[in-house]
Amino acid sequence: MSDLVKVTILKKMVMDDIIEEYAEKPIPVCNKFEEGDSFITDGRTVPEGFCTWAWADIFKDIIFVRNNMECIGTKGGKSQVATCTDGFRPVVFLIEPYTSVK
Repeated sequence: MSDLVKVTILKKMVMDDIIEEYAEKPIPVCNKFEEGDSFITDGRTVPEGFCTWAWADIFKDIIFVRNNMECIGTKGGKSQVATCTDGFRPVVFLIEPYTSVK
């Protein structure tokens, strides 16, 4: 079991066609993160500056990686790719074990 997990923002998207059809007003890309940002967590606490909505969405994936459970579909099976559930502007995360250099 890894004590720490690294969460990296892989991609931010805007679903323009869905926004045009269903949103009351234009919605910009998520402003909580920048692509390439990364956060280190023990899996118990939300990292400072991390979107709490996204945290709730990917928490189960963080626990899977932290507890070294099988992550199907990723190279090596040790990391997980997950998204927040914002249907207008989802964010894609890479969640992987983190080992600090001592």
